[in-house]
Amino acid sequence: MNIIAPITRLLDTGCTRFPEEKRCQVRIINSLSLAIGSSLFMLGVVYYFISRAPIVFFGNTLALVCFCIPVIFNRYGKLKTATLLLVAFQSLWAVYFDWLLGPGVLFIIACMSMISLTYLTIEKQSWQIIAVATLSISIVFMEWHLLNGNPPYLQQPEPVIRSLRWINIAWHVFIPLLCIYHYKKSYNDLLKELLAKRDELEKSNKSRKLFLQETSHEIRNPLNAIFGIVQLMRMDLQNGRPPETMGSLVDHLYVASFNVKDIINNVLELSRIESGQRDEAHPAEVRTHSFLHNIVRIYELLALTKSVTIRLSISPRMLPVVTTDEVKLSQILNNLMTNAIKFSPGNSEILVECGVAGKEWHISVTDQGGGIPEDKQKVIFEPFVTVKKSFVEGTGLGLHISKYFAELLGGRIEVNCVDGVSTTFTISFPIPDGATIPELKDETPGRTSFAGSTVLVVEDDRMSQIILRNFLRAKGIHVLAADNGNEGLTIAREQSPNLIILDSQMPNMNGSEMLEHLKSDPRLQHIPVVIASGDAYSESADKFRLQGACDYVVKPIELTALGHVLEKHLQHL
Repeated sequence: MNIIAPITRLLDTGCTRFPEEKRCQVRIINSLSLAIGSSLFMLGVVYYFISRAPIVFFGNTLALVCFCIPVIFNRYGKLKTATLLLVAFQSLWAVYFDWLLGPGVLFIIACMSMISLTYLTIEKQSWQIIAVATLSISIVFMEWHLLNGNPPYLQQPEPVIRSLRWINIAWHVFIPLLCIYHYKKSYNDLLKELLAKRDELEKSNKSRKLFLQETSHEIRNPLNAIFGIVQLMRMDLQNGRPPETMGSLVDHLYVASFNVKDIINNVLELSRIESGQRDEAHPAEVRTHSFLHNIVRIYELLALTKSVTIRLSISPRMLPVVTTDEVKLSQILNNLMTNAIKFSPGNSEILVECGVAGKEWHISVTDQGGGIPEDKQKVIFEPFVTVKKSFVEGTGLGLHISKYFAELLGGRIEVNCVDGVSTTFTISFPIPDGATIPELKDETPGRTSFAGSTVLVVEDDRMSQIILRNFLRAKGIHVLAADNGNEGLTIAREQSPNLIILDSQMPNMNGSEMLEHLKSDPRLQHIPVVIASGDAYSESADKFRLQGACDYVVKPIELTALGHVLEKHLQHL
């Protein structure tokens, strides 16, 4: 029978009520109380058979009960009380045995050893003084008993007294060793934990330094392109060159801006993941054909600047509707498409395929970038994996985050390469039980003209207003504009627009407050509201959707993506 586990649990009584730094003290008090109490009881039993004096047996039984009381107080989180009771009982029973057996047994050393242990078991100075004073009074009383020559209550032969004295000496050598053992064990555990923390912090510090260094390099290329292109465009305007000649510069500016946006979004997403914020999937029905057409159209212009074409292939057996988190699936594909375009050579093709295989549906993205070395494939989903010679051509954070989201959605992501030819990333998800796979009729992308529609733009930043106004007018939309929520509500009540694009942060009345007013007004609550915000965290999007917003776009706004949002909410007009 293993008795170690029950003893350990007994010595740990009350530890869970205290922080880690207090638990060693709790174990010492419990150990001393139980060791002294049980030893006195066993000594009493032995001595009873020697002396046949009932007072010994009953006295030691009472001692066992008394020394269990500090353990009970620890059980309820009363460590200070338990410590002082241990000192008091130690003093009391030392005096008792001194009176019972006489000074020759040397019970005075019990109080002397306890004085030194007081500083290990009690932290507060005032309580230390009380404990030392109590023990000192007991020592004075026992010394008086010795000097006064009073005989012991129970007279015993000299060999018995000598044996008891040596037992007492050995026992009170053991008691300090018991305390030292606990403190040594606690010290070793803390030292081991400290060394592990040090190693973890050093590793984290190196990773953080590398992360900042690589993020800086990752973002400097597109920023340098933006800065240089803007300077060239400014010089062209100053030199009187017509704006029509700036077409290629504008395309490159668009690509660089797009890359910066993706890098910042991924950095924010990674910092949120690493901070321990719990992410949740919000599944909803997604129409696969229109969803994939929209993704491809967003990246067509980006690919065109490198003379890369994107071809979409959807299997006729593909589910027309899947249930997943559209936002997170979009983020996965955004990262895969960005990397595919980054590594594709000029005049090549990117193939986006979607279909069904066995009990799973999948989306794959294949580029003709020459493949990935086998040794890099094992770590490709780590942040900033370098595939080319310089890491600024590495995969950044996108694949790391894509893997995280794929697993969050209940799927997986895999990479397959044809050496020197191509790389294919595939995300796969299980098909729900009972789902049918009908023959599909090809869906056509939504409309791009919205003549006759009216959109209210509520935005305090004038430049953002101008960009949105020009974009919407190019789509044939009548545009209304307001600088804050108060103005927006007034215009909405007077004009009743078909859709409202609402900034989240504005003076006087912010987006959340205006949305609340819109959804509480029977005349306006039917109007779809699209929130435009610089906050890329999904928690903010979820909050606005719960308030009644129909969609959420992140600034800087990708206008192609905004066009798809318009298709979704204005196509019935």
